[in-house]
Amino acid sequence: MLNLKSFTVASAALTLFSGVTASGLYPVKRNEEPAQPSCTDFTPFKYAGCFIDNGSPRTLLYTGPRNSNQTVQDCVAFCKGNDYQYAGLEYGEECFCGASVNNIQADEADCNMSCTGDDTEICGGFNRVSIYQDPTFPVADSTTISDYQKLGCYSEGSVGRSLAWRQDQVSGTTMTVEKCLTACKAGGFSFTGIEFASECYCGVVLGNGTLPVDSSNCDMPCNGDSTETCGGRGTLDLYVAKDLESSEPCEGGSSSSSSSTISSTSTSSTSSSTKPPYTTSTTSSSTRSTTCSTSSSTRSTTASTTKPPSSSSTVPTTTTSKTASLCTSTTTIAPTPTCEYKCGNWCSNPLPKFTDKNTCWSAYSSCTVQVASCFLNAGFPESMNCFQFSSWCTSISSYCSSYCPGGNCSKEGCKNKYPPSGPSVPAPSVSTSVYPCPAPTAKPSTTSTTASSTTVVPIPTDTNICKQPHNPGNGYTSSSPVGSIDLPCLTCNNVYNEYKSGYPFKLYTSSQSKNCPSYPRGGNNGPTQACKDACDSQYKSCLNTYAQSCKNSRRNHRRGDSYDSATQKCKNQWYDCYKTNSNVQPGNRCGSWNSGWY
Repeated sequence: MLNLKSFTVASAALTLFSGVTASGLYPVKRNEEPAQPSCTDFTPFKYAGCFIDNGSPRTLLYTGPRNSNQTVQDCVAFCKGNDYQYAGLEYGEECFCGASVNNIQADEADCNMSCTGDDTEICGGFNRVSIYQDPTFPVADSTTISDYQKLGCYSEGSVGRSLAWRQDQVSGTTMTVEKCLTACKAGGFSFTGIEFASECYCGVVLGNGTLPVDSSNCDMPCNGDSTETCGGRGTLDLYVAKDLESSEPCEGGSSSSSSSTISSTSTSSTSSSTKPPYTTSTTSSSTRSTTCSTSSSTRSTTASTTKPPSSSSTVPTTTTSKTASLCTSTTTIAPTPTCEYKCGNWCSNPLPKFTDKNTCWSAYSSCTVQVASCFLNAGFPESMNCFQFSSWCTSISSYCSSYCPGGNCSKEGCKNKYPPSGPSVPAPSVSTSVYPCPAPTAKPSTTSTTASSTTVVPIPTDTNICKQPHNPGNGYTSSSPVGSIDLPCLTCNNVYNEYKSGYPFKLYTSSQSKNCPSYPRGGNNGPTQACKDACDSQYKSCLNTYAQSCKNSRRNHRRGDSYDSATQKCKNQWYDCYKTNSNVQPGNRCGSWNSGWY
């Protein structure tokens, strides 16, 4: 396996000597379980507490050796050798490792099974795991992904995957670099790899055959953002976060006696491990909780677990003792659904939350402005379901009129009354981290409030600058377009950076604002061109949905149109749309940021 330190060296060498395999230069191990622990000398792990382990995924994801003579020493050495921050023992003989802890803390008394190899130590319990933490890992900032640095384009492993943990909770259809990095950061993984435009992988080690290749091999745009690349066919865009790596990576070895000491004082001249105290306080919460306990760790210059001779002539082994306070932070994250209403290949952007009539109407506007993007992107015949989405938006306006104001005026109440047609909401995830508590200061703490720098994204209105053509003789009016497929909405730009760069208008042809085209106030690419683009989009949807539906007489002859007559109507409306919007004058619309929506 490769950790960050050895991988950096390996990458440079492999770039110069691309004809030599990684396994020929460096002792690379696969992500599967090695035959035995690999570290003989390392900073002892600290006891973190007793944790629940009763579901899938496991509290610690990586399965270590199951040993009828299991000890804490053997398990933590195994996990250290595989570059994991946490080691866990369960049911007396099971060993697990992980980059993060995926469950909440339990009552300390629940971890009550002695280790099969040392009955003076505790190795978890039934559905309970005793967890130890490597203190050489820095405290990571879970609020940012900016610490990930791109290493380049790399080939997949020659045997199995380069990175072991695929992140299936990240939708492949909306994959972006940011989403993948966020998932790996939440899991505590130092390496992130994105492949085939839609696949996200994480890991703490790299598999055999992971070699740097030319960047042209990572040429697939991300499904969720075509301006980014997400690997290629059999190649990864690889990233690494230094703040998730140990400052003292294992340098090798075949066995270990290093372990953790959790007693309040350090008196032994060798490394050892004792039972965790039963007086540790425990807090668990569905939101966020913090538990602190005091522990001490001892690192010996010897690797023996036997007691030194009692002879007075024996030179005692030098030891150092360090007392540290550990804090446990448990966070439950309820994922925000990214697809509230689904039609074929298209997903709506979730409605904003609301609690009164004004914000309810804003949610309705947010819904209706997305209808055009549904017809454009769902794909036929699923795009026929966009009519149902449009009706669902109308039902939101009915809800605003009937239930707001009122005690039931809320997004949840609206969705309960008018359920959207979308995928089920992903289950909440629980993440627990253990870290050294901040050192107390002599000065009394003061509380300060920092203003948030988050820019609120305005909700676009459905008041279109472009005009629907009116020609009843050709089968359409200003309020009734062909096939009931409206013009996409051209209105104010709700992306701040784009607006400030001189593009005050945006044509909402995608459910995601960042993917919608923006336009300046004047010139050849101004509002008139924007409305021509809107006419083009309407014409495309008219042909691909309405005219296509008329091919099947049993599906759509409600207007008496055949495919040919429907196609002609779409074309006539398209020509008239160009004429109607040949000289668009938006006036004072969108004159300043987040104003002039009308």
